[in-house]
Amino acid sequence: MESASWPSVYLIRAAMTNTIPPVSEQYSPSLLPRDTFRTLIALAIIVLTIGGWIYAMTIPVDRIALSAQTRLWWIEQVVSFVLAIVCIGIVIRKRSFLTPAFWLTVYSLVFDVMRWIFEFKEGQLTVPVALVLYALFIWRLQLARRTVAAEQRAVAV
Repeated sequence: MESASWPSVYLIRAAMTNTIPPVSEQYSPSLLPRDTFRTLIALAIIVLTIGGWIYAMTIPVDRIALSAQTRLWWIEQVVSFVLAIVCIGIVIRKRSFLTPAFWLTVYSLVFDVMRWIFEFKEGQLTVPVALVLYALFIWRLQLARRTVAAEQRAVAV
């Protein structure tokens, strides 16, 4: 008798267990959706930017050349440094950093495209790693922006 009642109790427990979290846990207004690829790109941008600055400051020849740089170059450096800081916010999945990261990356991409064109005209054919990283990062940030917009519409309805 007892063995006959056991499956029905088990079925009731299984039916009451819901593996899908409630909407309030799925949608967090302060966190970005998980994206390992976006996080890896952001980490690469952080490491290359901060590492490049450390390298430039430790090599005396490069440090001396900093005083001869143009104002536009310095603006580019400030933008890339701020982008590295904003990428830290992307790594920790803060939604408030999404829009600044997107536009700073677009701005940095424009700088790198222009530099690559000038170098190409001078006969220097290089593989611009930063250019590729920025393009991939913009793509992943755009996907995140669409996901966030869809989540906001779903919660509002």
